[in-house]
This record gives sequence, C-alpha cells and structure tokens, in this order.
Amino acid sequence: MAIRIKSIFEPPEAEDGLRYLIEQSIPAGIDKDSLELTGWIKELAPGVTFDPNEPMDEDSWRKFRRLYYQELMDPSKEPALALLTEKAQSEVVTLVFRAADPRRNHAVVLKTLIELRMRIYDEF
Repeated sequence: MAIRIKSIFEPPEAEDGLRYLIEQSIPAGIDKDSLELTGWIKELAPGVTFDPNEPMDEDSWRKFRRLYYQELMDPSKEPALALLTEKAQSEVVTLVFRAADPRRNHAVVLKTLIELRMRIYDEF
C-alpha cells in the first residue's frame, strides 16, 4: 500500500490508515488521545540530536540522514522496522512526527527506508 508522513500538529484523517508516532515524547499541549494513534514506536525516534523546531540547511540535513540511517541499522531496531514494513505492504501507514520542516525530518528518512524494504520484499 503506502507509507505517509504527517505532522503531529495536523489533525488525524481517515485516509491516514494506521498512525504511528515516531517520537520520544509528545509536545506539551497535545493530548495523546487526540492523535488517534495505532501505536507509539519510541525506539525509532532519532537519538541524533537535532532541534525539531528549526529547519536544517543542506549540510545539516545530509549529516543528520547519515547518522539516523546508521542508528536504524542497529539490530535492536529490526523488530519495529519489520512491523512497519509488514503493515505498509497491506495497509496505509502514516508516520507521525513533530519536526517543523515537513521535507527534512526523521520521518522522511524512515519512510524512505521502509519503502526500500518494501521493494526488496516484493522482489522475493
């Protein structure tokens, strides 16, 4: 099916399908129940330090992607990655994130990785 990304500040919609929060915490002022989450996968939130309220320049974005991909390759992340990949093969999955920049954030990186995994699985 598909992987989508959506800001935590955007309201849930039926088209979101399964909604997974990929953050260590929920920003103050947001009620967890209002997010209508299927799950909260904290272990896929980046450990790489970045300010989600500030857009990244090209160099910072390149460095962040490299470091976050390295984090995602840790074997401890595999169960969560496998879950999202499996779900996205048959249903719409929306990764919910809190970063200010909709084009340069960890959900974009994670989405790319899951889509790649889906293509690989489709070949076998």
